[in-house]
Amino acid sequence: MSDAPESHSGTTENKSENGSLPSTSSEQAKSGLPATIALLGRVGGIGWFVGTAIALGAYGGYWLDRQFDTAPVLTILGLALGVLTAFVGMIRLLSAIRRGQ
Repeated sequence: MSDAPESHSGTTENKSENGSLPSTSSEQAKSGLPATIALLGRVGGIGWFVGTAIALGAYGGYWLDRQFDTAPVLTILGLALGVLTAFVGMIRLLSAIRRGQ
């Protein structure tokens, strides 16, 4: 037997939707200003990722076109690869946000 009481009656605790205690910090901060700022940071990060992936793909293709004198073939291929990378990455990041990770 322990000296500490097992019952938590009379105390107010933050409980999740199913009545259990939140197990992760993301469950604890689902509402309020800190959660909003965290979500905006993640969404802003997705925007930077998409823009960077497309820009790097296009610039990489442009650079290769200048090296091999194949304009605009590799620029278009690089742009398409950047858009594909951005789309796949955006889907993965958004699904991670929906799962709460």
